[in-house]
Amino acid sequence: MTRVDRCSVAIAVIVAACIGSGARPAHAQSAEAEALFRDGRNLIRAGKLAPGCDKLAASERLESSIGTLLNLGDCREKLGKLASAWAAFRKAEAMARRSGSDDKRQAEAGRRAAQLEPRLSNLVIEVGHRIDGLVVRRDGDLVSDAEWNTALPVDPGSYTIAAEAPGRAPWRTTVTVGPGAGRQVVAVPELAPVPVAAPAAAEAAPWPPPRPELAPRRATADRSMWTATRAASVAVAAIGAGAFGAGIYYGVHARDLEDRSNQRCPMTMCGDAEGLRLNDQAQTSASRANLFYIAGGATLATAAVLWFVGAPGEIAVAPVAGNHQLGVAMTGSF
Repeated sequence: MTRVDRCSVAIAVIVAACIGSGARPAHAQSAEAEALFRDGRNLIRAGKLAPGCDKLAASERLESSIGTLLNLGDCREKLGKLASAWAAFRKAEAMARRSGSDDKRQAEAGRRAAQLEPRLSNLVIEVGHRIDGLVVRRDGDLVSDAEWNTALPVDPGSYTIAAEAPGRAPWRTTVTVGPGAGRQVVAVPELAPVPVAAPAAAEAAPWPPPRPELAPRRATADRSMWTATRAASVAVAAIGAGAFGAGIYYGVHARDLEDRSNQRCPMTMCGDAEGLRLNDQAQTSASRANLFYIAGGATLATAAVLWFVGAPGEIAVAPVAGNHQLGVAMTGSF
């Protein structure tokens, strides 16, 4: 190898090293952005453009890079979102220019953006009447006053333009922008003032003031439920409950005495004096229990009758006689 050849090889190696050292990665370097970038590229290769674009856009938001923007612009152009693609190419061009060492991709981004510009659709939100507090939105997103009356590239589709201001009637409209529509203008009209209702004049109060009508007496259902008769029925019911309780006591006591007597006298005939005494006491307690049961039941029944009879209302009690029968009849509301 001649000296000239050796010099050529050395120069080539130096140039390659410079290019390699000055080259920028084709995409972002953080782990999250790298994973999103690769997923996006794989989806695009599989023909799934929309989800692939979304992955690339997410990667670019995490860590912007020239390579990611170039791929994102290409994907959006294939989807027909020319304004979004144009914006991605212009951003990649600016980043490459700032780096000062990526002329190739700077030129590529500029070339792709220039090719799209004649095909862009532009939307102008024209505001001719500026009033205090005026807010303009496009699809819910705020449009700053610096963007009013300026042609802004937009992707093809339908957009809702809305305007509102304090004390003014809100306004909205929907505009459809087609591909390659050029310049399309939406004029925001002067918002109409909202009429303020005048306060109603207070009517003079009549003098002298009208006498309030007395409310009619409520029906007997509104009267107090605790009449004297009902109070008495509660007392009678307490007595009946006590008698019934005494009957239960004597009944249990009679059963106990009978069990003790049967233990001493298991046979029908018994000569044990204590067993006979216990048996007599058991019979006496059983008789008392029956008496208290009867008295308690009758007393509770009487208390129930008194409760219903003593209800607040117009109740009449009259004797009834006939067919060898004597009784009382109660009429009225209970």
